Amino acid sequence: MTDINVQTETDSPRGWTFTVALEDNGKRYDFSVKLSWSDYDHWSHGRVAPERVVQAAFEFLLQREPADMILGEFDCAIIRRYFPEVDSELAKLL
Repeated sequence: MTDINVQTETDSPRGWTFTVALEDNGKRYDFSVKLSWSDYDHWSHGRVAPERVVQAAFEFLLQREPADMILGEFDCAIIRRYFPEVDSELAKLL
């Protein structure tokens, strides 16, 4: 099982930047992840904290690829490029 730990949240000009650590089979992976206000609103409709959307994004990604295949730095919007179903599936994880 993979532990997802959203560690820090920093305001950015169009949203937030988070540091996230994953523990997977004894290995640690660190990430820098951006979440825009528009993606936050689109996915959560303001019902949950932004950090919960980031956690759900990682849950979504880990259902589709191993932790070592996830980019070390990315904007959550890029997930659509690889997995177009993210808009409908992410809401189910929140």
